[in-house]
Amino acid sequence: MISIARISAVAVASLCLLTSGALAENVKIGVVEGLSGAPAIVDFGESYLQGVKMAVKEYQARGGKHKIELIVYDDEANPQRSVSLVQRLISNDNVSVVIGTVNSGNVMAFAPILQQAKVPLVAGPSIATDITTKFINEKPSYIFRCSMVEQNQIDAILDYATRKYKRIGLIHSTTGYAIFAAKGIQEGMQKRGIKLVAIEAAAPTVTDLTPQLLKLKEAGAEVALNFHESFELMFRAMGKLDYHPVVMGNWGLSSLKVAEVVGMQNIEGTLMGQALDLADPKAKAFNNKMGAEYGKEYRWPVIAALGYDAGNLVLNAIDRAGSGRDAIRNALETTTGFKAVSGTPATPYSPTDHECLDAKDVFLGIWRGGDVVRAN
Repeated sequence: MISIARISAVAVASLCLLTSGALAENVKIGVVEGLSGAPAIVDFGESYLQGVKMAVKEYQARGGKHKIELIVYDDEANPQRSVSLVQRLISNDNVSVVIGTVNSGNVMAFAPILQQAKVPLVAGPSIATDITTKFINEKPSYIFRCSMVEQNQIDAILDYATRKYKRIGLIHSTTGYAIFAAKGIQEGMQKRGIKLVAIEAAAPTVTDLTPQLLKLKEAGAEVALNFHESFELMFRAMGKLDYHPVVMGNWGLSSLKVAEVVGMQNIEGTLMGQALDLADPKAKAFNNKMGAEYGKEYRWPVIAALGYDAGNLVLNAIDRAGSGRDAIRNALETTTGFKAVSGTPATPYSPTDHECLDAKDVFLGIWRGGDVVRAN
């Protein structure tokens, strides 16, 4: 005969095993990033992925509730490939949530698929303004982002530029992203009652922006807005023309790789949209940690920081929700008390806002003494 005490002990042991099994549940996170192709794309993709990987590494090291499987694919900045990879993540890999990608056009191509499949997406480092707003009125929306928003970056740049200067010119590439940005800049200037003195476009494949920059010089531009993906080309043209306007532009100008190519002495004083203040102790600590982890491969603090925050937002949601896609979506939307290294606030999302950064969280950064710091 088995005693009541014995039955109770067996029941307790069984419950502990079940609980332990639940805590050790394997959760799959899909990541799609541009990891090959144009250097600027790879710089974005690898840096964001470094941050995501660091978040997962730390989560596992501190004994997180779940075993995390990171499934990473390279979309090569190709929209068709990105769609195929996301479909694979949903159907074959059975991921609980997706993070990515660099190219905003790729995100807009696969976001409807994830929305229809009810798989949460945390987009990044894609920056096009309307990525989440296209879906926010769908109840519920599964599309989130942890990156800067283009319109917020443009507003920060133009507020600063028009406050200090009167003659502003623009050079942009002919990619979809840059044309969109150029339109936003022109509309922003119109709202501020100032007209650009010159607007020059160049194909993304050009290797020399001297003709375009010469037009800005002839127009007397004090500020050159740099929205060409080959960020270094403007600086090379400045040397040829002995023309040194204040360069302001896309957050790509904060890349350590760009600074290395251009030279620290040449990039000094360049301004760009930013969401990581390296004067902040927690940002400094993160920067040092990433440098120790990745060495020379670590080259873009703000992008890595947003990847790190995206990874931690997802892991935080998984800890509270488990592997269920709907539960993770709900947990992301109700995140509170979040501790970010970027400008991401403690309560990043709400039912009507799926952006981790709002206008108040974006500021203008400037190269000073080898670091990007907050501009006055």
